[in-house]
Amino acid sequence: MSYTAGFAVMEVTVRGVLPIGDTTENVTYFILDTAKSAIVGQVVLPKAVKRSLAVALTVKVPSTAGSYAIGTFDDGGSFQPANFLRVESPSVDRPGGAVGPSGR
Repeated sequence: MSYTAGFAVMEVTVRGVLPIGDTTENVTYFILDTAKSAIVGQVVLPKAVKRSLAVALTVKVPSTAGSYAIGTFDDGGSFQPANFLRVESPSVDRPGGAVGPSGR
């Protein structure tokens, strides 16, 4: 069973250009619903890359989520936005039910 069973979901896109550097460890970035202060998704990306690398990842989040921020949490538990990443909501609502010809 999918983790999305019973929940209405939508897809958002995480876009940005990763920092350039020598570090090759991975970092978990959390997608936060800022209206509810709730984590609604996450992506794992390299902390830095050797050369410029743009990313565009599709992530499923609850459709009830409002505005989004993406970032990490510091040792004190405070959210730290990632200024090189952004979360884009779909600009066009997708139909939620069956779609097809309606004429006879």
